[in-house]
Amino acid sequence: MRHGQSTFNAGDRFTGLLDVPLSDVGVAEAGRAARLLADAVAREPALAPRRVVTSPLVRAATTAAIVADALPGPPPLAVEWRLVERHYGAFTDKPRDVVRRDYGEAAYWRYRRSYLHRPPPLAADDPARPLVDGTLLRLPDAARAALRPDAESLADVVERLRPFWAETRAALARGEAVLVVGHGNSLRALSVLVDDLTPEEVQDLDVPTGHPLVHRFAPGRDGTHVPEVRGGTYLDAHGAEHALGDLRSRGGT
Repeated sequence: MRHGQSTFNAGDRFTGLLDVPLSDVGVAEAGRAARLLADAVAREPALAPRRVVTSPLVRAATTAAIVADALPGPPPLAVEWRLVERHYGAFTDKPRDVVRRDYGEAAYWRYRRSYLHRPPPLAADDPARPLVDGTLLRLPDAARAALRPDAESLADVVERLRPFWAETRAALARGEAVLVVGHGNSLRALSVLVDDLTPEEVQDLDVPTGHPLVHRFAPGRDGTHVPEVRGGTYLDAHGAEHALGDLRSRGGT
C-alpha cells in the first residue's frame, strides 16, 4: 500500500528522500484505507497482518500507524529502510512542470519512467542537499552505505529491495500475512520482484495513494510462493481505478 497523499504530492513536486508529512487529504485517505482493511479482515480473518512493515519516512510511517490502529491486535509496526522512496537527485524538491520545462519532454519522461536511467545527480550546493542528508543521517548505517548519495534509477531501488522481498517471501511461506506501506516508486520496484515485471511493464505501472492492494500467494512449481493474480487486487477496485485515472492525467506515479 502506498502512503496517503503527502503535501508534496498535493503540490505536484518531486519528493524523493525529503521527509514531508501527509496532507489533510492524505490523512483522510489513510483513515479510509484503515476502514477498508478492517472490514476485509472482519470478512476474512486470514487477511489480518501478522506485522505492518513501513518505510521510515513520516508520510509512510503515519499512514502505517493509522492503519495498524484499526486492525485486530493491533499488529506491531516494523520499520524497513529499504522501502524509502527513490532518490530523485537534482529533481528533488522541484515542481514537476519546472523540471519538464528545464529538461525537455523526452528527458523528463525518460528520467521519470525508464527502468535504468538515473536523474541528474543532486549537487553539493543544491538547496535540497541538506534536507536529503538529514534524511540519510536518520537512517541506519547500513542504509547510508547502500543508498546511492546522488540519485537512483528504478533498477537501483529494485536491487536494494531484494533482501526485503526474500524475507517477506519467507514469511508468506509460513502462512503469515504482511502489510507493506511504502512509496510510489519503492512499491513499483517491489512489484518488479513480486510480479516478475519486465522493464517495459513497470514503466507503465502506477500506484495510487492510500489504496490497499491485496496479493494472494500459492506454492509455485519450484516450491516458492507466487502471486495467484499477477498485479494483485485492490480492496476498492472502483475507487482505485478512479484514483489511477486522476493520477495518470497528471503524469503518473
